[in-house]
Amino acid sequence: MAEKFDYYDAIAHLIPGTVGCLFLLFTLDLLEIVVPKLDVGSFGTAGIGIAVAYTVGHLLQSLASSLEPLYYAIWGGKPSIRLLDQPSRQFSEQQRRQLIEELVRFFKVKEKCPDDHKGEQNFYQRLFERCMALCNRNKLGRVDAFNAIYGFHRVLLTTFLFGFLTYTTIWILHYHGNLDISPAKTPLLTALIVITGGGAWIEIFRARKRAYYFAREVLWMTSDHIRASALASGEPEC
Repeated sequence: MAEKFDYYDAIAHLIPGTVGCLFLLFTLDLLEIVVPKLDVGSFGTAGIGIAVAYTVGHLLQSLASSLEPLYYAIWGGKPSIRLLDQPSRQFSEQQRRQLIEELVRFFKVKEKCPDDHKGEQNFYQRLFERCMALCNRNKLGRVDAFNAIYGFHRVLLTTFLFGFLTYTTIWILHYHGNLDISPAKTPLLTALIVITGGGAWIEIFRARKRAYYFAREVLWMTSDHIRASALASGEPEC
C-alpha cells in the first residue's frame, strides 16, 4: 500500500504539480504581478512549495480526467474499446474474437453484444471494466504501474495544453495592444509558447501510446488469469 502511494503520488501528482506551479509563476512574472514572500525560512518555503505543488497536481489530475473524452476523440476512440472492437497490432482478428469469447464465458455475461455500433461499444466497455476489476482485485501483472504512467502522461498533456493556451492568449492580447508586456520579457513569452506547444504536441502521442499499453496490459493479464484458472480447475483450454 505504501509503495503504491509513494509511486503514484510522486509521479502522477507532485511532478506535474511542480510544472504547473512553474508555469503559473512565469505567468505572474509576465503580468508583473508580485508574489509576496513568506518569512518561514528555506525549509519552510520548501515544505510549502511541496504542499502547493501536490495540491496543484491533484487539481490538474481532476482536470485531466474531465478532458479524457476530448483526448479519446483526438486519438480516434477509447483504447480499451478499440482493442476489443477491431483488430490491431496487439490483437489479430482471431485473437480478438477468442479473447471476447473467453471474457464472456468467464464473467458469465448473459447479454448479447448489440448490433448497433454504440451498443457494441458500451458492451465492450462493460467487459473491460470487469477485466479491470479482476486485475485490481488480484493484483495482476503491472496494471497499477501502467495506469500510473498513463495518468502521468495524461496530466502532463493537460498541463502543457493549458500553459500553451494561456501564453498564446497573453501573446494575442499583447499583439493587439490590449495587454502591456515589457519588451524585455517578450523573448520569455515566445520561449514559453514554443515549450508548452511542443510539450503538448509530444504528450498527445505519448499519452495515447501509454493509454494503449495500459488497456493491453489489462486484457493480457485477464486472459492469462482465465487460462491459469482453467488449468487449475482441470478445464480444457479453448
